[in-house]
Amino acid sequence: MAGPCLQAPWREQPCPNLRYLSVLGDNGARMMCVCTPDFDHLQSVPETAAGKTLRVRELERIAASYQLSESELNQLLNLPD
Repeated sequence: MAGPCLQAPWREQPCPNLRYLSVLGDNGARMMCVCTPDFDHLQSVPETAAGKTLRVRELERIAASYQLSESELNQLLNLPD
């Protein structure tokens, strides 16, 4: 069974593109569902320092909310390490 779905906190409607992914962490593998459209904006790294800082803070917030390591979050969102 998958854990809680990784999705934007503002999402009120069902996710149009829910994916189930296995993520490998320090405690082994686990299954999670991800609403990929909610995180498309994180695929590109902003060019400004302020934009980069906001992106890093958002990734940290997401990781803390779902108790994920940076590596696990990168795997789920398909971000480079």
